[in-house]
Amino acid sequence: MDSGIRAMVDAVDEARRQLRENALPKAKDRGRDKVPAVEAAVMLGELADLVEVAGELAAALSDRMATHESPEFYRLAGVRLRDEAGHLREAEQRVAKRVG
Repeated sequence: MDSGIRAMVDAVDEARRQLRENALPKAKDRGRDKVPAVEAAVMLGELADLVEVAGELAAALSDRMATHESPEFYRLAGVRLRDEAGHLREAEQRVAKRVG
């Protein structure tokens, strides 16, 4: 595996691991208090950032794919992820607007 690809795979794997080990258990902990509305808006923004950068990575990789179909798969994944990041940003703004 080319060193650039290895670095990307490692970075994505580390982000996934951090989320699974640190964030997800806290989100699933039913004993915790409800998330205040202001913090809910912040979390939506952070999720939007995460999804957006995943979309940027997928789109950037589309030009580097060697198989016939892969560039389109990566390009489409990038579009969909960026679209979803936009939905999260809209939700963030709506929540932030409600809480003032």
